[in-house]
Amino acid sequence: MDFTKSKELYETANRSVPGGVHSNSRFRSPHPLYYKKGEGAYIWDLDNNRYLDVVMGNGAIILGHNDKDFNERMASYMTSGIVTGLETELSVQAAETFLSLVKTAEQVRYTNTGTEATMHTMTMARTYTGKPHVAVIEGAYNGWHDAVYVSTWPDMNLAGDHSAPNSLPGTTGLMKEVVETTLVLPFNDLAAAEKLLTANQHRIAALIIEPTMIDIGYIPAKKEYLQGLRRLCDQLNIVLVFDELLTGFRDSEGGAQQHYGVVPDLATFGKAIANGYMLAAVAGKAKIFETVTPGKGTCSFIGTYNGHQVSLAASMAFMELYKEKRVFETLQTRTSQLISEFDRLAQKHGIAARMQGRGGHFHWYFTDEPIANYREAQASDKADYARFISHLSGKQVYCLPNYLLHHAISMAHDDVILESFVADMDESLQQVAIAKAAK
Repeated sequence: MDFTKSKELYETANRSVPGGVHSNSRFRSPHPLYYKKGEGAYIWDLDNNRYLDVVMGNGAIILGHNDKDFNERMASYMTSGIVTGLETELSVQAAETFLSLVKTAEQVRYTNTGTEATMHTMTMARTYTGKPHVAVIEGAYNGWHDAVYVSTWPDMNLAGDHSAPNSLPGTTGLMKEVVETTLVLPFNDLAAAEKLLTANQHRIAALIIEPTMIDIGYIPAKKEYLQGLRRLCDQLNIVLVFDELLTGFRDSEGGAQQHYGVVPDLATFGKAIANGYMLAAVAGKAKIFETVTPGKGTCSFIGTYNGHQVSLAASMAFMELYKEKRVFETLQTRTSQLISEFDRLAQKHGIAARMQGRGGHFHWYFTDEPIANYREAQASDKADYARFISHLSGKQVYCLPNYLLHHAISMAHDDVILESFVADMDESLQQVAIAKAAK
């Protein structure tokens, strides 16, 4: 493939944009690629190379690129001329429609990004409990603010004991005293969680958790683990927050909380909520929302772009089509088929590998061991993953080189496209087997 135009644009972009990208995760060596078009399940770069997209905006583009039905529905809601800074009938309509899908939540407020949403849950929890600090899960990404960007993809040489992980900064530039007071728990280990939360109950206001860890691939929680956390948080006066930015509308219609039957106090939603448009939501119990209710609470929840009308129009279009097209059911069927095919192919080629996923999200792990937490995920075979992804990329499949990220399909990934994708995975696994045999 020719990448001349991307290389030239990178040389121009690098003068004004650090690294030529607006998110570090998009940088690729020796230079990032720049894209010009998306249609259905495919994207095209500036040099007109076409790729099957199995990232789909980190799972946000759930209906597919440039979906005609979505575009028409969205346009029907954008007739007022109002853009931002005002409340409208659409603001209320979107909230009521959201709550009709996420039936476990009592109230909802909109904001713009996942990081903003998780920031709001932390200030609300501190206000509600009167306690200062928060707990996070080792390996999880819950946004880039100081209190939660802790032990995100941590270095195992510094991580400490599994049952009591060290609190490590996810990046430089965080406030040291904030990082050190954030409590880190292992995933899927209820005994360790009970010990740590009980010992720190006097200071922990909130526990934020991805009920399925997707930013390190796809690792579902054990139901009894989430049930135990719900019980502990009730006993210890800790606000239980589900980070459903990725699981929302994909683990089930009402998110992971519906799938597991465990209701958090607060939850954050985003990504698929507006089919790729910038929107996030904080949803949950009315008693917690009293902290931000004018005339009742003292906690601030403000933002010029909160309830942005373009994003709410996108969300209304998505939510209508989500029900009409039976999006969850369709994506779940296709994901199960992909997992079955990959497992068959891995066995065929004698490769220790597994594919895990649900509702359109999925990821590959090169190991024959069951994976229940970050430490087990990061111990999977990096070299085999790199070979597999390298060959898939050569087949013009747009996927992620980091072995601890995640992938997704959309409604545009129909049976014909997925059959071709399975064939590409077959060839890529064969290359892994050849490389291993040559050692």
